[in-house]
Amino acid sequence: KQWYQRRVAITPGGKAVPNDVDPSVQTLRLQILTNVVSYCVTSMGTGSTIHAIFTSELSSNKGNNNNLNLLITLLQKALDGSSHHADSYTQLLHKSMHVQQMSTEEQRELASAVAMDIEKCSAHQRTKYAEIQLAKLADHKDKELTLYTQLIENLVFIVWQHVNYYMIYCGNKTDLSIEPGPKRLHSSTTNHNDSLKQLSRDLPLHLSEPFLKKIVDFCSAKTNATLTASFTSALVRRIKKLMSA
Repeated sequence: KQWYQRRVAITPGGKAVPNDVDPSVQTLRLQILTNVVSYCVTSMGTGSTIHAIFTSELSSNKGNNNNLNLLITLLQKALDGSSHHADSYTQLLHKSMHVQQMSTEEQRELASAVAMDIEKCSAHQRTKYAEIQLAKLADHKDKELTLYTQLIENLVFIVWQHVNYYMIYCGNKTDLSIEPGPKRLHSSTTNHNDSLKQLSRDLPLHLSEPFLKKIVDFCSAKTNATLTASFTSALVRRIKKLMSA
């Protein structure tokens, strides 16, 4: 769990990653996080057997950090990170089409990542090397945006599964610690109705309308496969329906 939280703190927002980190390393970190979340989807099970991975608490002050608050925080950070990367990707594409308009110093800085002795290069070669580096950086950003899309889609799926589990399945249980599978992540709760009511009150505050709209807008803009974007939109609608029930 501690390793998982370190990935949450470092990767999605990108703020903790030093500027001098190789783009391929940043892509690898994001790939690892995406793989972890994909594994969570698999671990939850399918069909009638669903195992809750995150507890129902939405407060960050709770002793157990493996809760819905962590999951939603990760989703928020992933959206922020995707927005930052989308802007960077757009800027890189713009620069790649206007290399001639860049200053000599900017071209040298970019070209130095491709050529060893940039001072011996002609202006034409320097421009060409700068274009190559910009294309490389844009490619990394595009791959990261694809990973962010997969990450966000999987996170939305996990959120929906847990909200559905707690609001529907646990609503018919006498104890929130009882789960359909072998895992019991909750402490024993004597008054589960109060816990469910608290979850119902707090959930719309964490999953606000603007936040959910941001999810749909990002997936629709990035995902080429209409079916995938539609699936995410459908999950968001189900989450809204569960919160309004």
